[in-house]
Amino acid sequence: MTMQTIDTIALEGLSPENMGIIQALIRQMADGEGNGHRLERPIDGIPQWQAKLRQERYSPRTIEMYAYYAERYLEATPTPGRLDIQSHLAARLDGGTSPAAVENMRKALRSLFGFLCDEGLWHEDPTSRLRKVKVPYSSRPCPTPDEIRRVLDARCFRRGDTDKLRTLIRLLSTTGLRLSECVGLRKGDIDWQALELRITGKGDKFRIVPLLPSTADTLKGWLERHPSPSPYVFPGEGKSGHASIHNIEKTLRRACIRAGVRPFSPHGLRHFYATESLRKGAKLEVVGRILGHASIGITADIYRHVKTDEMHQEHMRFAPAWDGADGD
Repeated sequence: MTMQTIDTIALEGLSPENMGIIQALIRQMADGEGNGHRLERPIDGIPQWQAKLRQERYSPRTIEMYAYYAERYLEATPTPGRLDIQSHLAARLDGGTSPAAVENMRKALRSLFGFLCDEGLWHEDPTSRLRKVKVPYSSRPCPTPDEIRRVLDARCFRRGDTDKLRTLIRLLSTTGLRLSECVGLRKGDIDWQALELRITGKGDKFRIVPLLPSTADTLKGWLERHPSPSPYVFPGEGKSGHASIHNIEKTLRRACIRAGVRPFSPHGLRHFYATESLRKGAKLEVVGRILGHASIGITADIYRHVKTDEMHQEHMRFAPAWDGADGD
């Protein structure tokens, strides 16, 4: 039914004031059906999307990364279509951005537009038919024991930073903790008698992480030298109450440069722990549980290079070989 028909039939007999109200409501409903969204731009829905990610217990770092990618892209392309996003991702790959980073960009936009469409805030999801970016397998980079020792011997500009960094390096490299788990470690999470850490990791999943006696001594020494009323082992001055992940990453990078080694990240120390444990004969399942992986398959896929090295060694030792001519 057209607006003219409504004017002449349905609204006949109404006062001009009431007729204006009804017409405005009908136009608003028609506009809603035609446009299918309540936002002027997708970027305006980012705060609501971030709240959803926090409610679903995404890590703060993931939320920050996703929001950064989404905001940066939507500021340049406010209302993108599927081909716009596809061209953007392809251009980033062609420009030398790592496939893993580009896949994170796709996941960020996919998550945002999926949320906006589900909530009726936007009329289409331009990412729904975008396939995953293929990320080629490569061995996880991790520092060598010698590189770690050299960084442990390096000094930061401030004495307190040196002590903190050395404690963190020893903790990360001997437990396989994520940096977020490490800075969020509370004093009450340490069982000194059992030599265990009670860790709540990704998705609020709880696990027990064993402590070496030497690592426990390192933590005790740190706490004795730096007493604080904070519940955190590594207190900070920010809103979180604990040490800043960004500052630790920056401090470690500078320490690597001063030590004359290729810079490695705190996550590289997690890979160091897993790689060294597996090379020394630790069971894959046990290492996976300590790392907090959802399944043994994840551990096996990430650290397949360790098993590949062992496979070659075993092959060289035990594979049948023909040293002479046939029949000898």
